[in-house]
Amino acid sequence: MKITKKLWEDNYEIALLSLNTKFVQGLKNGSLPIRIFQEYLAQDYFFLETFAKAYGLAVSKSKDKYSIRMLSELLMGVSEELILHETYAKEWDIDLSNNNIKKATKNYTDFLDDTSKRLSSVEIMFAMTPCMRLYSWIGKSLYSNDFASKYKEWIITYSDVNFENLANSLENLIETNKESYDINQAKYLYKRAMELELNFFKAYSDF
Repeated sequence: MKITKKLWEDNYEIALLSLNTKFVQGLKNGSLPIRIFQEYLAQDYFFLETFAKAYGLAVSKSKDKYSIRMLSELLMGVSEELILHETYAKEWDIDLSNNNIKKATKNYTDFLDDTSKRLSSVEIMFAMTPCMRLYSWIGKSLYSNDFASKYKEWIITYSDVNFENLANSLENLIETNKESYDINQAKYLYKRAMELELNFFKAYSDF
């Protein structure tokens, strides 16, 4: 079994907890208060900036041209997602210039920042993959042909095949990577990222 598939299956219970948070279910049924969604988007912008920097460090630490090219393409995907968030910010009346990082966000960004500065390219990928796979899986889990949630655009974005392809690309890079790594370290990084994602969703479930 591929290591990325095994890690996903090992952490599936955490994925289910994320899916069943009040925040995520509120996106599906539209019950999530707009002010909560606004705060989430503003905080997610902080996260995406750190995610982009992590990709940049993974590129700089890569040992082969293929990884450099693919990680650079994935970095461009995050750049597009940041632009999408800026568009959302205008639509939802969010001032990104007057935005302070919150605890759940900082815990996650600190983890990514520390991992990307200290560890190898493939280890950075183990810390980043859970976010991509989880968002793709949640998007597809929430999607329905007949739903009418005011957050429909968010769900469509992450349920789209293009986002699934980004998650697949990152997982494939791990599978084909020639760098050696400690499997226990990989398991820790993956699980910790999943836990931090769950905590991030929980932070917006108090309504």
